[in-house]
Amino acid sequence: MAETEIKSTQERCLSCGGNVKFSPEEKALKCVFCGSLEKIDFTNNNVKHNYEVEEEDKKEYANFAKNNKVFKCKSCGAQVVLNKLEVSKVCPYCLSPCAIDSSEKIGLKPDSIIPFKFSQNKASVLFKQGLKKKWFIPNKFKKSPPIDKIKGVYVPCFSFDAKSSTTYFGELAKQTTSVRNGKTHTHTRHFRISGTKDLVHQNVLVETSSHLDQKVFNSIKPYNIGELVDFKTDFIMGYSVEHYDQALENCKQIADNMIKESIKNTILSKYDYTYVVSYNQQTKFSDELYSYYILPTYQVNYTYKNKNYTTFMNGQTGKVGSGLPKSAIKITFFSLFVALIIIGILILFFVTD
Repeated sequence: MAETEIKSTQERCLSCGGNVKFSPEEKALKCVFCGSLEKIDFTNNNVKHNYEVEEEDKKEYANFAKNNKVFKCKSCGAQVVLNKLEVSKVCPYCLSPCAIDSSEKIGLKPDSIIPFKFSQNKASVLFKQGLKKKWFIPNKFKKSPPIDKIKGVYVPCFSFDAKSSTTYFGELAKQTTSVRNGKTHTHTRHFRISGTKDLVHQNVLVETSSHLDQKVFNSIKPYNIGELVDFKTDFIMGYSVEHYDQALENCKQIADNMIKESIKNTILSKYDYTYVVSYNQQTKFSDELYSYYILPTYQVNYTYKNKNYTTFMNGQTGKVGSGLPKSAIKITFFSLFVALIIIGILILFFVTD
């Protein structure tokens, strides 16, 4: 596989020259040897861009994503390989945190970041606490999860803002029941709907990482966007960071579909209905903006009953995502419980009828 040589940047401790990494607790760069702290300025300019992609950015991204990258570690001199989309890594030989130099051409550069809110040790505690809120995982796993490794990973994400104007029409149905002469009767009324709806949409997040998909990402949301700060390399020292895996245009399509579904739900929520017979909407967007965010996650790897699992958790809130082992016994009993309730309702319905 082709490899491209690049420049890297590595922060050093001002007191002893040792390795430094970002400390969530101190909100500063911390030396892993002497514990000295170096302050980081937290600023937030809330940068947003008009939706357009420069051809030069497209070319830079295509070239960056095509090959692995190699840089020389400034601490031990080793040749360190970054996989295609990685932009930050810990040297596997001397454990020095390093990142791609800001002068390298990589396409779009991050606008903002939510720094990690808690350390790896705290992540282990929060992961175990989060399991207590999960119903269908095995009790043995819940009491003592066999964690093999926890790794802090910043996930790339595009955020989209827009105004929308929607024209809609359709047909809904409302069912009502009544009892006459000891018998239950169901009446269905059909009615047409139409109208317009103008809405404002902000921070519609679309993940663009090769490590997880949108479904997994949704399971660890929400993020408190109010804690975004301007991107600085200091925040990613000691953590893995991946460049965006999908082009901005693709993410824009995903965001548009998410917004359209949200518009549909908002419109239908104002009607009293039982089910949808038909529905159509035409949506026009305006004032479209985007930002490129880097968001914190912890990747938790473990083996349970000879099967390997990876579960993500929110590095800001501690929320544990999907992908956990399931208890077949719990799921079976729950399914039987639901089935019994349905049977009971049907029996009551037919007896009354």
